[in-house]
Amino acid sequence: MVTREVGTLVVLFGGCLASLFVQRNEIRTYDDLGGLWTFVRETSNTGDIGIRNGWFEKDLDDFKNHTMMPVPCAYNDLSTEAELRDHVGWVWYQKKEIISKRDADMRLFLRFESAQYFARVYFNQKDVGYHIGGHLPFEFEVTDLVKFGAENVITVAKISRYPPGFFKMVGLFDFFNYAGLLRTVYLEKRPKIFIEDITIYAEHLGSYKWTVALNGSSGDEVVALHVIDADGKEVSSTTGLTGSSQIPGAKPWWPRGMGDPNLYTLRVELKSASGALLDVYNEEFGFRTVKWDSDQIYINDKPFYCLGFGMHEDFEIHGRGYDQAVMTKDLNLFEWMHGNCYRTSHYPYAQERIREGDRRGIAVILETPAVGLKGFPKMNQLLHQQFVEEMIRRDKNHPSVFMWSIANEPHSEKKEARNYFKGLIDRAHALDPTRPVTIVYGPSNYDNDQTADLLDVVCVNRYYGWYIDMGFLDNVNRSVTYDLMLWKEKFGKAILVTEYGADSLDGLTQEPAVDFSEQYQDVVIRETHKAFDTLRAQKVITGEMIWNFADFMTGMSTTRAVGNHKGVFTRNRQPKIAAYTLRKRYESLFKQ
Repeated sequence: MVTREVGTLVVLFGGCLASLFVQRNEIRTYDDLGGLWTFVRETSNTGDIGIRNGWFEKDLDDFKNHTMMPVPCAYNDLSTEAELRDHVGWVWYQKKEIISKRDADMRLFLRFESAQYFARVYFNQKDVGYHIGGHLPFEFEVTDLVKFGAENVITVAKISRYPPGFFKMVGLFDFFNYAGLLRTVYLEKRPKIFIEDITIYAEHLGSYKWTVALNGSSGDEVVALHVIDADGKEVSSTTGLTGSSQIPGAKPWWPRGMGDPNLYTLRVELKSASGALLDVYNEEFGFRTVKWDSDQIYINDKPFYCLGFGMHEDFEIHGRGYDQAVMTKDLNLFEWMHGNCYRTSHYPYAQERIREGDRRGIAVILETPAVGLKGFPKMNQLLHQQFVEEMIRRDKNHPSVFMWSIANEPHSEKKEARNYFKGLIDRAHALDPTRPVTIVYGPSNYDNDQTADLLDVVCVNRYYGWYIDMGFLDNVNRSVTYDLMLWKEKFGKAILVTEYGADSLDGLTQEPAVDFSEQYQDVVIRETHKAFDTLRAQKVITGEMIWNFADFMTGMSTTRAVGNHKGVFTRNRQPKIAAYTLRKRYESLFKQ
């Protein structure tokens, strides 16, 4: 096993931690490498034939079976071939890029925002590294391999599963395994000595702490920091790689319904001993404090009740590929519904979406790509730890992010789950002591779970009236109430309901209500809300999240008619009956 220290993090399995998000300013710039890439699909189960035969040294345009594939995008739904849709195995991407001679005095990094799930990267026929795990960014420096003023070839060998020898990070998961280069690929251009990372802890009363990490430093550089408000006015100035300060009268960041999502910019300038500007980075942040006790979550010392959604990055044609239009539509609908939070089920979403949460005042629970874990070996824990580290490193400065979720619906009733998750929970707390850590529970119950006492907040998924007691709608209210009260009594933690609901097929109506009709979904939701009203009044729960925001694609099964239909919106974002019920509820609670 290869390990590498990067600051306080340990990178495993050949991965390369990404630095700060790309930015254009006085010093830095980048090229967006999105567009059509040459694409070659290996036949399934070929035994790594492409790598063994050195396809990374070849021009993929010469392959008879080559085609073009858009980036960013999932490849699965872009043809009429079931073989492409269901492909599990290697695919190859290649792009040719002329890099200007003007960039010869910069350091160049090839950055991938998401490659699903395992990717090996080549630059001008040279192996520059690999990364395991989709949904999180990684990068490789290619400066010494670049041909300035000439054509350069980028080749990516990618597989939609974990390579042999690694235990799956997912069990049986109920969403389609979309694969490809799902988010933007960048060629980032940084100075010889650059700002590698910035950490900001800013509390709502105006105090803040910072740490700046440099790459290539000679030790005599000066770091200057300037805090700038939304009007462009500098409100604080200081120096140093680390330190703390106070801004009297700072305006806090608030979630929707509680106040304005005020944002500031920390401008970090790296200067030489003579005062020359070497690098600069502008990081948005907000003054926001998260606290929690046995009853609820507090933001800026005020009780925060989550009115939210479980969601997916999923849409027709491009699958889980990043799309600014779909993201904007979703967030606009989110605001129309009077929501104030969501969970990135079941993986970290695009960073652009998290930044929009900062701007709009939408609170976010960030979740690692770990779904339905059934086994807990050490190798799995090490990979899982890397996901936790990469997630926190990427999103630690976003005021909208108020909690870290370590996993969704693991089989935590197993005794070995305790040590497995304790290590991950402790690691998350060590990396970020300012936010609560949770696990989302599904198959385990209050009486057999081995881990919930280790957490700050307990999240629970429950489907009374659907997976449990379908058709017995009169039982939903008391069943939900009784179940969650037992969790509260056993563990004494604040509880957030992260999933509930039922499937409904768009346009299928039936009175009296029957399963899969829009009426049935609506009745299940209404009956569950009766329980929530009781539980909220008794301070048992600190929030509620419907499953799901919109219908999404899954693998085929007898219970999935072209996907999962628990959305209150259809897959193309049209409201069902339940959307109006939920909107009315959220509007009434939003104003309290």
